[in-house]
Amino acid sequence: MNPERMRAVADAIEQSGRFDYSSWACIDDSEDDLSTTNELKACGTLRHCGTSGCIAGWAATVALGEDEALWGRRNMMISDMAEAYLDLTGDQAHTLFLGQAMVLAGFYESDGEALGKATAIEAAKVLRMAADGEVVL
Repeated sequence: MNPERMRAVADAIEQSGRFDYSSWACIDDSEDDLSTTNELKACGTLRHCGTSGCIAGWAATVALGEDEALWGRRNMMISDMAEAYLDLTGDQAHTLFLGQAMVLAGFYESDGEALGKATAIEAAKVLRMAADGEVVL
């Protein structure tokens, strides 16, 4: 796990105020969900197109912003890029990206509840808690 990058993703989510656990990235006025890095780049990434996304979508956005040339060599699933960027194992990514970390942090009683209700502030906080070792993924 890369705590510095987790904090950078937390900052991006907090600054935008836009968070939605229900999709990797989504265009607000559309039914379309983005699932690959090429689709994310085409819409301008979450920072520049005003869309919402989950922790993985924001991690991919930050990764693309840091070094688009590195990530632009191939099309990846947003979740795979986020997992690689944050240096997570598959189990850690599952815990963070699918709401279980919100339960571990004490915000919600179930991951299903977290997926439906989590806010940008809570997402940023859980990332910082994980980075600081307060929540073990």
